[in-house]
Amino acid sequence: MSTPEKPEPKTQLPSGIADRKPWPLWPIALTIVLFMGVYTWINLEYRKDGKAFEPFQAMMDRKNAIVEKNFYEWYSIKTDRATEAVEIASPARSTSRAYPDALDLVIPEQLKYYMAGKPVLVPGFLKTESPDTLTPGEPLPIRVHVPAPLAEHELLHLLSFYKDGELYILATLYAEKMEDVDPSLLVGEPTPATFLIPTDPMAAETISVSFVNQDRLAQWQITNLDPSKATVEEEQDAGPPAPNAK
Repeated sequence: MSTPEKPEPKTQLPSGIADRKPWPLWPIALTIVLFMGVYTWINLEYRKDGKAFEPFQAMMDRKNAIVEKNFYEWYSIKTDRATEAVEIASPARSTSRAYPDALDLVIPEQLKYYMAGKPVLVPGFLKTESPDTLTPGEPLPIRVHVPAPLAEHELLHLLSFYKDGELYILATLYAEKMEDVDPSLLVGEPTPATFLIPTDPMAAETISVSFVNQDRLAQWQITNLDPSKATVEEEQDAGPPAPNAK
């Protein structure tokens, strides 16, 4: 019959450590309260006025820089609202037709890949007007007739993209999805809203315009009065290496 093993004695702590009392919690609690108070004061004192940061809006603003050229050679052109009345003396003649899948079937694949996300397009029939001529460096006015509540609303924007004589204009709503848009904004008498499109990179003699909204496609052509004034980014050619280069 085997003898049971004796349990090993527990390790004894030194007398100084064994007699040590736990730290009081009140300094920790006081530190937390003081930190929260200082943080709250700094936050209220130095908080910037204005709207809160909107990631989706910021993303769209970055993608819609003044004239941004990507590696597919497309220019993304920032299109702003006109601050005063703009006369369109000689409007271009356009054709318009129902086209429910224009975003998928008309927009080039390279351009769709370039977009940050699928834009929310304005629904319904939109009458559009633009001049039949342009000069690079001078903004091109685009007048679009939308429901009255939407005409002056900040949600309404035009996205513009240009490459090799092709100009695509998308009537969009700055929202992540249509369900986020107040339906009352889309009902009302047609009211004009005018936007200005920079024309700096437009070097072709004739510009073919495709204006797309949710379920229609309008198309027209614009004559470039002075293609030589266009400002086009050229790829830098490094050229052959210098004779003494190693």
